[in-house]
Amino acid sequence: MSNQVEKKKFNFGQFYGKYGIALIFVVIFIAASLFVPGFLSTYNLKSILLAIACTTVLGFGATFIIILGHINIAYGSEIAFIGCIACMVDVATGSVWAAIAVALVIGVLLGALTGFIITKFSIPAFIMTLALTEAARGGAVLVTKGNTISGISSGFTFMGQGYVGPIPMAVIILLLCFAVMWVILNKTPYGRYIYAVGGNAKAAEASGISPKAVTFKAYLLDGALVGVGSLLLMGRLNSGVPGAGLSYEMDAITAVIVGGTSMSGGSGTLGGTLVGAVIVGIINNVQTLMGVDSNIQKIVKGVIIVGAVIIDVVTKNSAKKDTD
Repeated sequence: MSNQVEKKKFNFGQFYGKYGIALIFVVIFIAASLFVPGFLSTYNLKSILLAIACTTVLGFGATFIIILGHINIAYGSEIAFIGCIACMVDVATGSVWAAIAVALVIGVLLGALTGFIITKFSIPAFIMTLALTEAARGGAVLVTKGNTISGISSGFTFMGQGYVGPIPMAVIILLLCFAVMWVILNKTPYGRYIYAVGGNAKAAEASGISPKAVTFKAYLLDGALVGVGSLLLMGRLNSGVPGAGLSYEMDAITAVIVGGTSMSGGSGTLGGTLVGAVIVGIINNVQTLMGVDSNIQKIVKGVIIVGAVIIDVVTKNSAKKDTD
């Protein structure tokens, strides 16, 4: 009888894991709709989706990385470097397809370099991507000589600003990236390996999984999505801007954490990241509509990150108590 009573006890960890992110989204959306003038306008809602397109795509790659217990803090610098080169190729050749190919290749190469150094030399991901942050930002300024690359093709800008019917092209690209990454994470053996290595690398290795190979491939995928993100950002800006992408890594990582992916690794979902990105986008948008100082917005973002991590710890502890 006592066992039946224990099973019926409310468990915060399990409840939040199933419904928490959805409830947070609903509460924030309703509050913004009721108290922020102009929030529900079609123009504003589309603006939110366009604003989060790049960081959400980055967040999909970050989800894989963070589930593994790693991190990438170089996103902003990487998209500036890759995006500027892609714009230069577009202007020089007049071919948006050449620009797309270059962006994806450079993104994958940077991901390969990052994954190789991390796995080969056991360098902490934070240190490696910190170094890449400086190198990529310097590279962006170097290749452009500090100048904005203007005159990109209409095909390039279409990726960041265009519409297919009422739907922004950037959102379509975002959803395509989500679909591909969702299939990889949820329907392939590699996706299972991601969770296994993130949950317990030694146990995964003992069962025949190579943590280094899994990690390296995750950085390759992450790099490809950085390439996509660079195209979306520069297309939206209508030019190659070497100083673009500042703090984009914060928005991407915040979306992943708010979406329920654990910083300690082993758990997380792409659906959660998508909802988390929308939540972060709404919060940013609401603050802008209300005229909140940009520095205060940064403080709010920091509080959100700490709050999300605290919730992660509390839910894990709650789940542990329930199983003990």
